[in-house]
Amino acid sequence: MKRKPEAIPDEKKILRLIAKEGRPMAVRELVRLLEAPAAVRPALRKRLRAMAEEGALVRVRGRYSTPGSLSIYQGVFRGHAQGYGFVAPGRVEGEEKSPDIMIKKTRTRGAMDGDLVSARVEKVHPDGRREGTVLDVVERAHETLVGRLCVEGRSAWVEPQADRIPHLVVLGAGSREGARRGEWVEVEITRYPTQKEPAGGRVLRSFGYPEDPAAEGRMVLAKHGIREDFPKKVLEEEKGIFPPGEDTPFPEGVEDLRDLCAFTIDPFDARDRDDAVSIEKLKGGHRLGVHIADVGHYVKEGGAIDKEARDRGTSVYLPDRAVPMLPPRLTGEVCSLREGAVRRTLSAFIDFDRYGNRTGMRLTYARIRSRASLTYRGAAAVLEGGEVPHESEAESARALEEPLGQLSALAEKLHSERMKRGSLDFDLPEAQVLLDEEGMPTGIERAPRTSAHRLIEECMLAANRAVAEYLAEAGGASVFRIHEPPAEENLEGLRAILSKLGLKAPRLEALKRPGGFQEVFDAVRGSDVERYVNFAALRSMKLARYEAAPALHFGLGFERYTHFTSPIRRYADLCVHRRLGRLMRGEKRKPQAKPLAGLCGDISERDRVAEAASREMVDFMKALYMRDKVGERFRGHVSGVANFGIFVELGDVYVEGMVPLEFMTDDYYAFIPEEHAVYGRRTGRRFRLGDPVTVRVEGVDLASRRVTFQLMAGGTRELVGEAAESRRAANLAGTRRPRREKSPAPRRKKRGKAAPGRGRRR
Repeated sequence: MKRKPEAIPDEKKILRLIAKEGRPMAVRELVRLLEAPAAVRPALRKRLRAMAEEGALVRVRGRYSTPGSLSIYQGVFRGHAQGYGFVAPGRVEGEEKSPDIMIKKTRTRGAMDGDLVSARVEKVHPDGRREGTVLDVVERAHETLVGRLCVEGRSAWVEPQADRIPHLVVLGAGSREGARRGEWVEVEITRYPTQKEPAGGRVLRSFGYPEDPAAEGRMVLAKHGIREDFPKKVLEEEKGIFPPGEDTPFPEGVEDLRDLCAFTIDPFDARDRDDAVSIEKLKGGHRLGVHIADVGHYVKEGGAIDKEARDRGTSVYLPDRAVPMLPPRLTGEVCSLREGAVRRTLSAFIDFDRYGNRTGMRLTYARIRSRASLTYRGAAAVLEGGEVPHESEAESARALEEPLGQLSALAEKLHSERMKRGSLDFDLPEAQVLLDEEGMPTGIERAPRTSAHRLIEECMLAANRAVAEYLAEAGGASVFRIHEPPAEENLEGLRAILSKLGLKAPRLEALKRPGGFQEVFDAVRGSDVERYVNFAALRSMKLARYEAAPALHFGLGFERYTHFTSPIRRYADLCVHRRLGRLMRGEKRKPQAKPLAGLCGDISERDRVAEAASREMVDFMKALYMRDKVGERFRGHVSGVANFGIFVELGDVYVEGMVPLEFMTDDYYAFIPEEHAVYGRRTGRRFRLGDPVTVRVEGVDLASRRVTFQLMAGGTRELVGEAAESRRAANLAGTRRPRREKSPAPRRKKRGKAAPGRGRRR
């Protein structure tokens, strides 16, 4: 007779036992008290580790306790440049989020930014602030670090580039691998820091010297864990993939749309063309065609290319380069909807009535032949009656004047309808870095936003929304893009900013709806404070993310939304294409929600990492550009206020820098957070968010990407609120005494071409 396998103690039984004991327990104690036989002990240990990873248990030096027992919590350590940090406890389902735990420098136990740690609360202040000690580092976040190689005599060490990691990594003899003093390097950590000794490591590779944009780009990518090169097995798999030819037989279920008037509109130097549009007249309306490269046909689930794409999550765009999600031949040839080439697509045909209301949608696999590859500037020139800037596209652009006009008219209706339903429409310009042939910045300009940009954006939004509703109605988990409403405390902070700026602050209930935010944007449009109020409103919102179930997209005002239109550069879109393919084939089985939810979390994180890398490199380019401008004067506006200085964004170039309070030598200035201002105690001179100022570029620190200004003119003596209260607040606040720094010498100016960029991420 076959013996029945022993049962593993379930999670509830384990939690009850640990809670009853009220102390951290070793595995051997749990085995004994649970009376677990030898056959199930390995599985029990595995279950305990899984419960700790999920936050149901906290692991402390090999022992397990329940969250909050003995004031012990598990969470992510966030470091500070001065050595201290905070632990954000993991949220337990059904309970409110616990406040962060402040960890002093001497109590971090060698934890580094991003590490998963166990911490004990040892002190609670009357205002609720908590202090504690790290008991154990459960999981390290970094196996390698990126930093600058320092050498002094026979000693060598690496100073991490990230401010949040103040730990030096000491190199042993012969571990420099040929790297030279002052270069950016990647170092493998062979010994993590403790309270008694620093971290140890060895150099894996060097990137070059700081201030070289190419070296900085390589360093930034490595810092964020972004790989440029593709593994050999991925490139080998890619070799066997080919686009269809003119005479390739059509498989069942693939329509022949080669005669359809479809075309692409992209930036001049676009590296991938994964979406085309078409439009047809209907009785009482129009049929919009959005044709997306059928990446799912070539990238098989579970293959080498698919695994690499999932790890990357998204393409990454820096000012001087792009790091694609898919290997280059697949991106630039097989799936690229190039002019005159036959390519596979997953096409969405969306019908609209004369008012822009959607009346139907049909999905089909097809082969199309793009009539033209237009640029945004070329298409906009046709729409606005101007000269097409690039002669090579002039003839094809003018030949498409009629469909462009029809698409533009439809886009205006879609935009108007979107605004009525609560979509937010505010002007938050993006910076575009101009580069010369050597990759050096020659200018920072506002990224162009033409009628052609708005046309394509409305078409893609319409397709994404229609697909999301189709997926939601079909049921089952998929990949959706959600954007939760702002938290109440953030809304109260925004209302305070508006009030102190002398603007009408909508009621809290109104701001919980997108329409309330639109009132704010409309009220400041065209004013000096428009950009800063828009930023303040944006900061009050939560980040958009991917989820396995549909939910509100607050910024767009859509109840259901997804990403469907860029499977070449976003793994989320590729997942959506695969789910659509199964539905179109009539498959009834619905995907499991839990694995898909984990995938959504992973690609959301990779999306944030890509944005951080892009932003850091843009900030470096801005600082490098401003190094030539030391000593020059610029006009700008106060874009932020802090207790150590005021931030100023220049009006002529999209660069932000800071005026330290110690540089403001005409008075003793104090920070008044309630007014978002600094106030001079003696003169009553005030600098507030949005105030116009004139500054001189005082210095540039390329390592920290910081630009320092000297204030030359600006400010006002008019106070918002009670003057007496402001003066009393300034008298009670601390002051800053002047301290001057030596400025670097200016360099020769250069001019050049615009760097590549992508559109907004919604």
